[in-house]
Amino acid sequence: MQGVDRTRRVAQAIAEELPAALREVKDPRVTGLITVHGVTVSRDLGVAKVRFDVLGGADAAAAAAGLHHAAGFLRSRLATALRLRRMPELRFEIDPPSRIEDLLRRIGAEGGAR
Repeated sequence: MQGVDRTRRVAQAIAEELPAALREVKDPRVTGLITVHGVTVSRDLGVAKVRFDVLGGADAAAAAAGLHHAAGFLRSRLATALRLRRMPELRFEIDPPSRIEDLLRRIGAEGGAR
């Protein structure tokens, strides 16, 4: 059970520190409004999957490519901030739109059709 607690703590720490590290990235594909929705860390602390989306109609696929390109930089920033002996590899996944966002889009489309 202790291993589960550790992975949960590492995931939470990454989720808390990642927004600050993202502000340091100079890649224009990443400078948009990226929202981190969650982080899950593998049991062996080898991989951290980061779910994100992009606000403001920006291209999520381009942001994912930019994040993939900046993963090494972000990993080193996080390792320094979190003081981890072994920093997980960062893998970024576009989070599908939430049900609420989908409903809001539908309402907006129906309202515009009237």
